[in-house]
Amino acid sequence: MYFPVIMLHYVLDDPHESIAKWSITPRKFVEMLDCIDKMHLEVTTFEEIVTRGLSDRQLRNKVVITFDDCPKSLFDFAIPELLKRGMKAVFYVPTAYIGKYNLWDVEEHGTIKTPIMDVSEIKTLMDLGMEIGSHSHHHILLSKISGENGFDEISQSKKILERILSKPVYSIAYPYGEIPKRFKSALKKAGYKFGLSIYSPSQHEFSLRRIGIYQTDSKKSILFKLSKSYHLLREIGSPIKKIKRLVTTKGQ
Repeated sequence: MYFPVIMLHYVLDDPHESIAKWSITPRKFVEMLDCIDKMHLEVTTFEEIVTRGLSDRQLRNKVVITFDDCPKSLFDFAIPELLKRGMKAVFYVPTAYIGKYNLWDVEEHGTIKTPIMDVSEIKTLMDLGMEIGSHSHHHILLSKISGENGFDEISQSKKILERILSKPVYSIAYPYGEIPKRFKSALKKAGYKFGLSIYSPSQHEFSLRRIGIYQTDSKKSILFKLSKSYHLLREIGSPIKKIKRLVTTKGQ
């Protein structure tokens, strides 16, 4: 199974320096969407993949756009631009912070406080045809917790969102891209169909690698990142990195 999954956070013209590395400008966002059109990729969601039963063959020309954290500012430009183009995206929210602020970033990275979408705005996203997914409950490193605590983090957020939306939640984006311990069985038990990481050593439905698009990306680099060549390069790179780690460990 392969289709590019794009990872974004903020789309802002003049982001505060503390969140700049997670931000792209509206102009860069438009450039990215133009690249998707140029490659004749069709934007889909995980909800569509599940409910329409899309096969691997049908996914060959698809792309999924994802946003982590659900800052309210996405309503200023990103969401209207998607709607203008008839495109959808998947929005991942840490449920403990719905209607609050990005306190995990403030406490850990000293970032500026940014408001997170509230229940009404999350429902509006759904009404606009967007998909809502889990970003855990407290936005913590899932790989650092295990057992019942880990399961509660991923199951509680799913239950909260399903109560808000009155519909199933199909996917989770792991905070910081870190895959939790014994994730397959936990995700299946919670009822998820997909799990999204960033640099997972292998790829399947519960460890889908995402492609970060950054302000430093050029049109050329965006097109490459969306290509099958980039996917193959990442596939080749993963075992090489693993071998290097093993060699380094043995040499110590």
